[in-house]
Amino acid sequence: MADDKPPSSEKAVNPAGVNSSSKEAAQRRFLAALKAADTINGRLTTIMSSAAGQERVFAFVQYTSHSLHHILTSAPWIALQTRLSLLARLRAQSTKATTTPATAQSTSTPQTSPLLALSSLMSQARYMLRLLGLFPLLAWGSKTLKSPPSDPIMHALTLLQVISNIIYQILENASYLSTKGVIPKRFIDRFGGAERWGLWSTRAWFGHIFLQYFVLWRARVLRRKSEVEGLSKEKAEALNAEVRAWKKSLVNNACWTPLCLHWSVEKGIGFPGHLTGVVSFLAGAWGFYDLWNSTL
Repeated sequence: MADDKPPSSEKAVNPAGVNSSSKEAAQRRFLAALKAADTINGRLTTIMSSAAGQERVFAFVQYTSHSLHHILTSAPWIALQTRLSLLARLRAQSTKATTTPATAQSTSTPQTSPLLALSSLMSQARYMLRLLGLFPLLAWGSKTLKSPPSDPIMHALTLLQVISNIIYQILENASYLSTKGVIPKRFIDRFGGAERWGLWSTRAWFGHIFLQYFVLWRARVLRRKSEVEGLSKEKAEALNAEVRAWKKSLVNNACWTPLCLHWSVEKGIGFPGHLTGVVSFLAGAWGFYDLWNSTL
């Protein structure tokens, strides 16, 4: 009977080996997580090395937090949370009589939402960044005048977009700075007030979006002409990249159109407020995806 018992040394070695193996696996997972976090941080740092990249990141956080808030406070999500909580309590065979009221209270919408506060903070940060946005717009206009597009229709459309964007940026800057006390409020109020200036700023932005449809149409017409002529391999690759950029611009424009139209009307056009974050996110998702991949 004594021969059937395993050696005492075997009992001591096996558990130690298992624990050592699990510790090594945990260390490898921890190091892999650190490496992944370092890679993500490096790519974000590359993106945010420019003002345009910072604006993209702020926009991503703003629209994501806005969307998450409305998802987490939506009726379907609250109903799902309530059902899951009740199922968990039933499985635990809880006999408390306050189960349902306590669940309903815990899932009610808080008066102050941290996600909406974060979204608002990101919006303010983007306003600050756009205070310097007039300079690249003026540079765009200067470049268009010095080296205009060969197509006269595209030239005219580009000039109209430059003018529309400059008006938009001037009005937005003046409206925003007046709310911060930088520009005398009396001056702005004399011409309708900050809200009125902000409204016309959005309308100027909508002018750019409206013109962009004609820019995309004209670009497609010109591209079809070049396709008929025949292309080399290098030009075909460039054309494919141009087509992809065209599609991305179309998606961006189509998403912004209903939002900008809604904001351009004093009482809006009835666009649901809880969907503005989602649609705004979709407008820039493709661009942010390409920007993220460019850091590989």
